Amino acid sequence: MLAVVGALVANGIITALKFLAAVMTGSAGMMAEAFHSLADTTNQIFLLLGLRFFRRPPSERHHFGYGKERFFWSFIAAVFIFGVGATYAIYEGFQKLRHPHAPENLAWAYWILGISFVLEAGSIGLALYQETQEAKHEGLSLREYLRESKDPTAKTVIFEDSAALIGIVIAFAGIYLTDHHVIPGFEAYWDGLASILIGVVLAIVAFVLAKSTRGLLLGEAATPKSLHAIRGAIKEHPNVNRVVELLTMHLAPKQILVNAHVNMKDSLTNTEIIDTIAEIEERIKAAEPKVDMIFLETAGLKPTKAEKT
Repeated sequence: MLAVVGALVANGIITALKFLAAVMTGSAGMMAEAFHSLADTTNQIFLLLGLRFFRRPPSERHHFGYGKERFFWSFIAAVFIFGVGATYAIYEGFQKLRHPHAPENLAWAYWILGISFVLEAGSIGLALYQETQEAKHEGLSLREYLRESKDPTAKTVIFEDSAALIGIVIAFAGIYLTDHHVIPGFEAYWDGLASILIGVVLAIVAFVLAKSTRGLLLGEAATPKSLHAIRGAIKEHPNVNRVVELLTMHLAPKQILVNAHVNMKDSLTNTEIIDTIAEIEERIKAAEPKVDMIFLETAGLKPTKAEKT
């Protein structure tokens, strides 16, 4: 939540500054950056909606709750990055190449790009700090946590801020090359090329985020580490012979649904089976606190198709 609010405030200020610079300079790269920041600001609102709505309790129409709201709004954010940021930046760049006009009043661009870089760096620093704390809590390195985490919100903020910093560097390069007349006669074209490159960066970020969130929306399984912990908790019970099948799905970043088919000792009475199931559920939640819902079924020793694969 803190990372999203920080990014929202920073991007809101940056958006206003970049639109001012775009108007004052007539730069396509600055206008592309302005729409880039506008898309980022809107996306923070989408992410806050996800953080707000996913906590709603289960209802008659949604028995498993609303945890996937987090994934849905992150997917919308990815689509918005491409639809608004990338598409406009590439279009604006091509228009500038077709009708070249060198930007003016470049001091505005330098100052505002510098301020934007500082604000974006502060935003991504806050997001990385929050993720580092989460990684320590999980006993993982930051790199491992970013790879394994099912929380698309923090990833979206980090990806957006990283793209924003790259975009600022590209826009600065376009302004600098124009200002210093690198390749005489080509000055008016650097700005258009910068805008197109910013659009390409945004398109790549949007694709990566959409691909990651799509898997979660479709029902992604728990991480191998979580699966190992859950399977171990079941197998360690003295009344269990074998875990025939173990199915998991993330309902939210920290909510896992578990469905397990377990073969138990033949000598158990119905009462003992009921008690064993209750004990296994307690063991699973102790081994993996993210587990929210558990469905255990007794099964024969014959492996299922899922186990064979």
